[in-house]
Amino acid sequence: MVQVIVYYLLSASAVLFYGIGINKSVSHAGAFSESALTCVKSLFAASSTTAVSYLLNSWLLIPTQLCELFPFIATLLFILFTTLTEIFVGVGVRQSPVEFSIPLLSVFLGLNEGIGIGSAVVISCICIISFYCMVIIFSCVRERINFYSNEGGLKTYCVLLLCLAVLMTAICGINISWFNLYLGGGAK
Repeated sequence: MVQVIVYYLLSASAVLFYGIGINKSVSHAGAFSESALTCVKSLFAASSTTAVSYLLNSWLLIPTQLCELFPFIATLLFILFTTLTEIFVGVGVRQSPVEFSIPLLSVFLGLNEGIGIGSAVVISCICIISFYCMVIIFSCVRERINFYSNEGGLKTYCVLLLCLAVLMTAICGINISWFNLYLGGGAK
């Protein structure tokens, strides 16, 4: 399970390589407390949706050969769990599009790539955590750019996209086969 967490958090980040929320992570500008509450709400909605969708998929859709309907079922369940989360947790917090698109796409990724219910839930939760880690990184870069920038220079959005490209190139250029060997138990 540690291998799945490291893979989807670092070497195959959902934001960088699957494109989940690239625009939102670069342009996200919210307070830390609001982002933390949004992250918790997204994690709850995504994990519960992934678990129930996986069970419905394996117990109902696969035996009846209706596997093509799993995105529809997952979307309906996601709307249900998001509404329930908003009723119980979201008192006074405005609904943002980040709360809908990032967790839903993470649910789809977890359902597609998970080999069991546990790994599917972990994958969808790690994808959401990966998004919020990228939000923190881009917020730090944005603050650094605003500290040293002048009015005639590059716009902040362009510099953040350039940082994203450099980060993706650095991750793709690093040979992490030794790290996968170590996590797999072969480097003893």
